[in-house]
Formats: sequence, structure tokens, C-alpha cells
Amino acid sequence: MLSTTALAAAALTVVTSGALRSATEAAAPPAASVSRTPTPVPSPTPVQRVTIDLDAHTLTIKGRRFPISGVQDNCPIGERAVTVTAKYPTLTMPPNKYTRLTKYVDVRQWAVTFTDRRHHERLLMWALDPSAGLNSIGHNSGAGSVALSPRDGKWVYDAIKPGARVEIKGRQAASADPDSVCYDRQPVIGDH
Repeated sequence: MLSTTALAAAALTVVTSGALRSATEAAAPPAASVSRTPTPVPSPTPVQRVTIDLDAHTLTIKGRRFPISGVQDNCPIGERAVTVTAKYPTLTMPPNKYTRLTKYVDVRQWAVTFTDRRHHERLLMWALDPSAGLNSIGHNSGAGSVALSPRDGKWVYDAIKPGARVEIKGRQAASADPDSVCYDRQPVIGDH
């Protein structure tokens, strides 16, 4: 009778502790033996890739190449790769105190901006005003940004996306005039 009682107690212990499992139920391995190697995750790809070549005076996007004006030697962009921050149909520039046309309101059409390493939003590219002529396309005439022809500027503006990664190739001067001279490099605030 003692042995029957002992067997019944042992069976009860097995049932309540879950020591016996059915053949179809897999036993979980001990926690110490679980080894999980994280699956490598690739770096997120940029929304879009754009190349500005200051030596060739070209901008390439979506397999198309457009002629641009380059930047003046005294007003380099100062970056080799930037990310597009925002787009503005028009962007009003501060008055340029170094020209006689201080009353002229400089409005840039189809403006595309980026944020520099100082966390300032700055002008990257824009379209020339048709009334200003196309003299700067193919030459270095920008005070810290590049310009496209009106038609090309509108196409690029429509095609480029915020988050696009822009590689800036070509020679840029090591030293530069201050932002008061290179007014395209001044921070964008609102739509100015």
C-alpha cells in the first residue's frame, strides 16, 4: 500500500510539474543554450541620388544631365555630400549690399535647400529668372549655390525629393569669403 501511495504521489508530481510531455510537443531548450545572432540589416538607401559636378557644370538626376552654373571660387558650397531638406517654389534672398541694386528684390524660383553641418538650412540649387538671362549657365557665377535654366530648374524641382542624397564633385576653393558676401550660403528662415 505504501508503494502504491508513493507511485500515485510521484505521478501527481510529474503531472503538476509538466515533466512529462506529449510526443508531439517540442521541449523548449534551456534559456542558456539559446543563441540568437541578429540578422544584418542593410543601411537604408537614400530616397534618390543626385550628382552635381562643379568642374563639368552638370547636374545628374534620374539618368538625365542638365547644364548648371557653378559656384564662384570665393563662395564654395563647402560640402561634398548633402541631403535635400526642402523645396520652395520661390525663395526671397536678403538684399545684396555689395551691388548697386540694393532695392532689387532677389527672388529665386524652384529653390531646393539642404541642411549644412552647422544645422543651417541653405540654398543648394534654383532656376534662373528668365528676365535675368542665361549668362551664368556653364560658368562659375553662383554665390554659394548652383543655378539651372528656367525650364531645367522646374523639371529638377519637380523630380527631386526631400531626402535625396546629393553628391557634390569637383574643385571647391579651400577658403571663402564670409556669408555676408556669399549670400546664397546664409541660413534660410521661413521662405527667406
